[in-house]
Amino acid sequence: MLPPFDGNGYRKRVLAAIEARGGADATDPFEVYDLPLDAAGQLTDDDVARQVDAVWAFWQKQRDHPKYRGLVTALLTSHDALAAQLRTAGGRQWLAGQTRAERARRDAARYAELDAALQRLTERFGGVPADKVAGLRGMAAAAGLDDAAFEARLRGHRVLGAEAPATPAAPADAAVVLRQVRDGLEELGRIEGARVPSLHALLELPPTADRETVRRRRDALLVVNRQRRPDRRRALVDDLLAAAGTLLVDGDPAVYLDALADDVRAALRPRVASAVLVEDRLTPADAYLLLQEAQAAGLDPQRAADVVTGLAREAGAMGDVPAPPPARVPGRPDWQAEVSAARAALRDGRPVAARRHVDAALSAAGELLPPIRAVRDEAAEAAARAEAAWRTVGPALAARRHAAAATALEQLVASAADVPGPGGEDAAELLRRSREALALADAVLAPPCTGRDREDALLAALDAVADHPAARAELAALPVAPPTGVHAVPAPGGARDVRWTASASAGPVEYRVLRVRPDGGRQVVGTTTGTSLEDGGYGPVTGHVVVASRLGVTSAEAATGEAPAPRPTPAPPRAPAPQPAPATQAPPAGSLTALPHGRRLRLVHDVPAAEVRRLPAGASPPAPGTAVADPDAVGALVPAMGPGLAVDARPSAPVTEYVLLVRTGPVAVAGPSAAWVVLPPVSGAAVDGDRLRWTWPEGCTEVVAVVRPDAPPQGPDDGTRRKVTNTRYEIDGGLPLPDGGHVALFPCTRVGGRLLVGGEAPADARVALG
Repeated sequence: MLPPFDGNGYRKRVLAAIEARGGADATDPFEVYDLPLDAAGQLTDDDVARQVDAVWAFWQKQRDHPKYRGLVTALLTSHDALAAQLRTAGGRQWLAGQTRAERARRDAARYAELDAALQRLTERFGGVPADKVAGLRGMAAAAGLDDAAFEARLRGHRVLGAEAPATPAAPADAAVVLRQVRDGLEELGRIEGARVPSLHALLELPPTADRETVRRRRDALLVVNRQRRPDRRRALVDDLLAAAGTLLVDGDPAVYLDALADDVRAALRPRVASAVLVEDRLTPADAYLLLQEAQAAGLDPQRAADVVTGLAREAGAMGDVPAPPPARVPGRPDWQAEVSAARAALRDGRPVAARRHVDAALSAAGELLPPIRAVRDEAAEAAARAEAAWRTVGPALAARRHAAAATALEQLVASAADVPGPGGEDAAELLRRSREALALADAVLAPPCTGRDREDALLAALDAVADHPAARAELAALPVAPPTGVHAVPAPGGARDVRWTASASAGPVEYRVLRVRPDGGRQVVGTTTGTSLEDGGYGPVTGHVVVASRLGVTSAEAATGEAPAPRPTPAPPRAPAPQPAPATQAPPAGSLTALPHGRRLRLVHDVPAAEVRRLPAGASPPAPGTAVADPDAVGALVPAMGPGLAVDARPSAPVTEYVLLVRTGPVAVAGPSAAWVVLPPVSGAAVDGDRLRWTWPEGCTEVVAVVRPDAPPQGPDDGTRRKVTNTRYEIDGGLPLPDGGHVALFPCTRVGGRLLVGGEAPADARVALG
């Protein structure tokens, strides 16, 4: 039994909280009508009806309230649809499930940014500096968290007192930061295709640069870096520049250089021991090369000399160690040598390395001289051509068009081998995979065969490589068998259901259906890969015609009323080659959803003790229940931000696949998967009479309309879905309007026969219905 409705208490508890969170889009039906979510299954229809009517009557009185009239107007708009569902037990059960999921997503989003900030501060400083607590508290308040929730979150981290320096001072903390810097520089080197030995090299400054010079250079690079597109390289450089401030500006640069000297000493020790073993001393030639290597690793001349001298004496060198060569004096030979190195890098197909030499030349010369400008522009053009080539590679690989992908990748390997893909992909590795796919298709076509066997071989080759030129040309030359047994049966609403027997031809056969008018005119009903299609057209129709097509080759027409042609006797199935059966287990129950959140992507799931993996470009997720011996081979681990939430940098690739893995002993088991799809959005969504109409993106033939009665859909899986083809859209004059609620339109594409739905619907693709 619900307590009597209290209008004043409702306004203070419910309306005030909803208004503070941002309005009607930030609430749910149970909060709106002040119904207990935990006891949703125990409420009776009469209790809910009384509460809903009381809330609705209170809203009517608040229409002119100076603070809440906008909120109340928005709530009244969705009242009819929500009230109808809440009044029935089945409707309440469905809304309760949706509300629990929505509250979980909302809570995860509220805590995600704060948890990420706390984790980052702990990584940088070994705890949370006291002077950062006020800013964190403001961040929590902006997210709607009270002081108690913030303090509970903060208690899990060590707070550094005001007297403690905001830099890692303890040896253990310093070792952690130095290790993170070392790992970050190595990863940056892999991304750029050129080694970055030290923080000074990242800043393009000598190791002897003073603090103020380092500070100015660090601040300038921070500004430049934050103008780049948000990707892994930008995040990595941002972290390294923060470490440069910690170690070289706020801390003692000598500590960093001494730690770097330890790394160089360990790397050169075998080389020095080998050089001393034969001659019992370090020759001037060997000493010079070793000193050059030590300085190239980021050491200043004096530390480089100390490292080599100490290693030589450790190895038992007799006599004096040759003195180090004099430090290079900045001047014309230096910038000219860097320009020459940049041109050599361009000839080798390494524009990223060329750009680094250009920056070094500019630093040495002190001004943008014409030779430096020329090679800089050449490097920029090469990088721009590489980015354009990468934009063609992603869609080609996603569609298994390996012939087109191999052509673009060969160009990248030859002219821009050190320019990574949008997700850090390596062109040489992707080229190897595409060539393997092409070789596999060639091997399938190699054995001589005829008839249906040859047709099956051509289809198998195209399944591996969708644009295999020889297979497409040969299959296109084969005739396509027409469909048979075309007939139409009445359907509800005066429509007709056209049905037929599939073509005897194998492969990706598509059917085009036309209606025939009494005057002999024909109109297209639509296309499908199935064996039936509903004709919802009005007016007299004398018959229907169905035409099969495969790879652009059409069959003879098949019309209603014709006797079905005898079906060929199928050949006995050939026994497939034995394949090792993958180990499978019961797949974990649950779901995985990809939701955009600013510049990040939130992977929300409800599977306990699961981890989210991002698959490489072009890879398909393992089937649920598949045993995975090596999770790292499946894909990269997405960092977890709490139970049921992992956060990834927002992918720029057209299709990015994710899968859940659950550890069960020595192996992991594959669970549900999700795809983040980037497609041109739907635009111009608007109500036109009793239809919803919009502007279709170029090349898009299918759109998913998602309807929620209570709130705008967060993504393509957040509500009731309905797929609309462009043909059905034209026939119906748009999408028939649902009975109230919120509609969001998501574009679709097909990859390898799978329907993939775009992850976002902008404001222009959303409509709120009365």
